[in-house]
Amino acid sequence: MFAEVQFSQARRDFSALYDTVYHGLKPALVRRRSEEVLLVREDLVKELLKDFVLKPEVLEEEDGSVTLALDEMDLAVNGPTLEEALEELAQEIKLYCQDYLDRPQLFLNAPNRRPHFPYVLRVALCDSDEEIKALLELPCRQGSGS
Repeated sequence: MFAEVQFSQARRDFSALYDTVYHGLKPALVRRRSEEVLLVREDLVKELLKDFVLKPEVLEEEDGSVTLALDEMDLAVNGPTLEEALEELAQEIKLYCQDYLDRPQLFLNAPNRRPHFPYVLRVALCDSDEEIKALLELPCRQGSGS
């Protein structure tokens, strides 16, 4: 289904392969022996990942601080205010994703961490901390009962 190209051919005709993937909007499968790599435009990957949303749970603590728990990546942070907790969560997400991408064999071979991969890719495609924070879908908050 995909355009399939042998590695040596891809290396020799990379410009044409790039044009096929980028301008032709056609993903390409590059093969080397039994290994395969899929080349896809970045904007199309973002489209594929759009349903991998980050929905932190907001917990208002007794001391007035706010804890954000992000099940999609098994992360939790606490801050004096929601805004500070969001800032802290964005930084923790960034650090976690960098660690994941620096040590993919460790994370992709861990059954409890492998499902994080699409979320890691989605975050890795962000250009700024603001874009990372924009990925966080907070639940609608009702008035506090104090």
